[in-house]
Order: sequence, then structure tokens, then C-alpha cells
Amino acid sequence: MFKRIIIAEDIDSENLGIVSSINVLTQTEAETNQSCDKTLSRIKEAIIKEKPYDLLISDLSFNLDTRISHNITTGKELIHQVKNVQPDIKVIVFSGEDKPAIIKSLFDNYNIDGYVCKGLYGLSELKKAISQVHFGNTYTCPVSKHALHQSNVTQLDSYEVQLLKLLANGYKQDEISLHFIEKGIEPNSKRSIEDKIRKLRQEFDAKTTIQLIHLVDGMGLIS
Repeated sequence: MFKRIIIAEDIDSENLGIVSSINVLTQTEAETNQSCDKTLSRIKEAIIKEKPYDLLISDLSFNLDTRISHNITTGKELIHQVKNVQPDIKVIVFSGEDKPAIIKSLFDNYNIDGYVCKGLYGLSELKKAISQVHFGNTYTCPVSKHALHQSNVTQLDSYEVQLLKLLANGYKQDEISLHFIEKGIEPNSKRSIEDKIRKLRQEFDAKTTIQLIHLVDGMGLIS
């Protein structure tokens, strides 16, 4: 069973439940952190000390302390950063999020090993996930499994996600063009960006760009 487990979860009651479940199942003491930045820092320290963590359990959304600055604000960002410094670490997401596009993206693009939705049976499902992931399997709870098996899950490519995120953040098309040129992202002409936005509006049946952003954000495609 896993020897070292680290948890990123900002709600105390959830932390207690997760730790209790882990102790019963693994007899391993789990470390909890309420900050993504602190979690990444502890993982880096463990690697330096040659005592790396075996498993990361992370939520996706965090209530941020506005009194301090944060480099990492979401579970997705945390998982991406952690995988960069420790590619072989196992990752289970434990979240209230059940949007198919988000769950599929995490398996396809972030190489997670398990996804468990919070809820009435969340902790019991988490124990199953820990056991299955330990044996080299992936695990999805019934809710997330149903979401993944939906045949009409819409996906965006990385270019489209970057474009829509910039639009959501208030960038104008000429500013997006300059940003893409600076980053070496193609196509980056204003005309090609206009064409892509038009095609996305048609695909999502959105009358305006604002409606398009609202739709894709609501589906969890750019979260």
C-alpha cells in the first residue's frame, strides 16, 4: 500500500474524513494542506530529501485566503505542476465537480489515476479508488464513470482553450494576436482568430462571443 500520501483540500471537515478513511485503509499517516502552493512545496521538499510522496489526493477548487498571494489557485494547475516535478506520482481527484468535459480532460490531459465525486458515498468510493490505484488500475466512481461514458462530451483543443480563456479575461482580438505571436502559437493572425471565434460560435450555437464564453465556461471546458 502507499507509504506517503499528501492531500490538498481546503475544507477542514473534508480533510478529517479523508484522513480517517486513509488511516483505516492503509494505516499510513497522510499529510494535509489547505493551499496548492504549500502542497507543491512539500512535494518538492520530499523529492529533495529522497522521500517522495506516492499519492496526491486533490480537490479542484479552493477558497483562497485573500490576505496572501497565490501562485497556484486550482487543483488542475496543482496537478500539472506536480506532474512536472514528479511524473510518476499517483493522483486521485476528490471533488464535487461532475461535468463530463472536466473529468475527461483530467484523464486525457493531466494523466490522473482516479476520480471520485464528493457526496453521500464519496469517502467509501475514495477508499476503493486508493486500493485500485495502488494496484496500478485507474478508478472512476459511478458518477464520474457515467460522465465519461457519455458519447456527446464536447472537447476543445489546446489552441481553442487558450483563445477562449483570453477572451474570457477581456483580451481583444488584436491583443490575442500579439500574445500568440509572442508565445509562438499558430495560427496567430487577427483574421485566423476571427475565423476560429466565428466557427466556435456556430458550433455552440452562440449568437455573441459573450454567450459563447458563458456556454463553454458553464460546460467546464475552460475551467
